Amino acid sequence: MTEDKRSSGASQTREALLDAGAALAEEHGLAGVSVNMVVERAGLAKGTFYVHFKDRAAFVDAMHARFHARVEAAIAEAVAGLRPGSERLYRVAETYLDASLENRGVKALSFEVRSDPAGQASMAARRERLAEAGIPDLEAMGWNDAPAAAQLLAAMIREISALEFDAGQPLPAARRTLRRFVRA
Repeated sequence: MTEDKRSSGASQTREALLDAGAALAEEHGLAGVSVNMVVERAGLAKGTFYVHFKDRAAFVDAMHARFHARVEAAIAEAVAGLRPGSERLYRVAETYLDASLENRGVKALSFEVRSDPAGQASMAARRERLAEAGIPDLEAMGWNDAPAAAQLLAAMIREISALEFDAGQPLPAARRTLRRFVRA
């Protein structure tokens, strides 16, 4: 077997484990997801899990990293060709909210892991990177304190995401209010 085929197979196995974890997290929440459940859902041997992940915390972090990579790709597509400003900023927020609803299992994990020190640092770094991405838009809108405004806006978006997560659907009134804040 060539190195490319081995690498492709390993990548597919890793993705199967992450997919199984996301599905289980949506069904059971983080506390209800065990390594045994993940490998059973993925149809793999338990030892295979440890080939790809050092431990359960590394697995949860990998799920969050994959979620953020997908969000960043969706955002890049949603804002392609838009100049920095309020419309681009709102599209970023809306795309994040939509992606959160589409990936409820991973979003559930990110809510529950906030109390777990093992996963906080890397997840916080990814959240920070998303908040910082709004700075050029806020600067284009004339905000002198764009970094602080980006942090507050990101917190607002995360709160709307939590509300939508609980509701299981978009909340039009919350999104309209967010749009008004972004345009202010």
